[in-house]
Amino acid sequence: MNRLINYLGDAISGVLFYFGQTKLRTFLTLLGITVGVSSIIGIMTVLTTFDRATTGLVEEMKTNIFYITRDNPVEISFGSDNRHNRNKPRITWSEYEQLKRVLTLTKHVSAVVAEEPSDRTISVGKKELKNRLSSFWGGDGDVLEAWKYEMVSGRNIRKQDLDSNARVAVVGYDIKEELFPYSDPVGQIIKIDNIPFEVIGLLGAKGEMLGQSMDSMIGIPITAFLQYFRGRSFYGEGLQLILESESMDELDAATDEAIGAFRAIRKIPPGAENNFYIATNDQLMDTFGDFTKYLQMFIGLVAGISLLVAGIGIANIMLVSLTERIKEIGVRKALGARKIDIFLQFLIEATLISIIGGIVGIIIGLLFGNVVAYFLQQDPIIPFNWVLYSIQICVFMGIVFGLYPAIKAANLNPIDSIRYE
Repeated sequence: MNRLINYLGDAISGVLFYFGQTKLRTFLTLLGITVGVSSIIGIMTVLTTFDRATTGLVEEMKTNIFYITRDNPVEISFGSDNRHNRNKPRITWSEYEQLKRVLTLTKHVSAVVAEEPSDRTISVGKKELKNRLSSFWGGDGDVLEAWKYEMVSGRNIRKQDLDSNARVAVVGYDIKEELFPYSDPVGQIIKIDNIPFEVIGLLGAKGEMLGQSMDSMIGIPITAFLQYFRGRSFYGEGLQLILESESMDELDAATDEAIGAFRAIRKIPPGAENNFYIATNDQLMDTFGDFTKYLQMFIGLVAGISLLVAGIGIANIMLVSLTERIKEIGVRKALGARKIDIFLQFLIEATLISIIGGIVGIIIGLLFGNVVAYFLQQDPIIPFNWVLYSIQICVFMGIVFGLYPAIKAANLNPIDSIRYE
């Protein structure tokens, strides 16, 4: 144990001394390790933050909700898969009405279309909304219930509003704060792209999620949305359907019923693949998790290449160090140092260089990832598993890339080494 402590003491002092003698060379070697490790830690911190934020968003919504969409909203497709998704038929208003009539196990069926974000011009008198809307949507009252918005003033969108294409709107709290700072917006007129709408409801504040305000939104009856903002041609465009089962226990049965009913509406032959996507909140989160896993693999590959180059740099700096210290090694051997002493000193030096670069990279990566978390209004986070993996990788790199220089140093002939100039 004492010998190991002596090795470590000699190695640390040797590393610090050599750093002082070769500042630029050492800095460039550490830079490669630092970049690789900081990339891993930074990206993993950001992904952990996103995962926590999206999990919180899903938990905010009802768990007995499921969706029918044209394709998976959180899936990224390439090549033939992407062409296949584009060829899927869009969900139409007619299909929504047919589905709503036949379902028996669902409490609510809503159709919604949204612009997220939206560049619509929002004004009250001569005053315009400065920032663009996070969301401008058309739907019915059930949408707000599914999204767990609380109505603090006025009323929700009703069936008669849908039937008459009424120009009425519910607004988020950010709209009230900016355009109606000193009054209740309910009953007042707001213009959307210069089209007047009466505000019938004010929603309670929900804050931000993933850096986007959930209160900078305006909702209108979907029939009015289709008429005034998409034109009648939008009846052939795609809608998103939001369905709610009676309870969690009936979610699977309600989902199966919806699949069968929608297949029948679209006349899909038995055995043929669905040309639409249906999923619960949990399934959407699983898909998002799969996406982040692939992203982690890609980031790991890129960072791995960077670390490989950095490892070669460690081997190079240790070989240069060996060349500059040949006479010193010869003197030490002449005074009784064994091969194992020289071998361990060089190996520990290489490992310490790798660990120091890794620690700096971990600090930089955590700072970057938590700056992103701050802007997303998430609590600071440390992905301890990836910090541990990074330290293990650095130790492994130091050992692997320091092995050859250490062996070469240990096998030097003391007489030839002392004569070396």
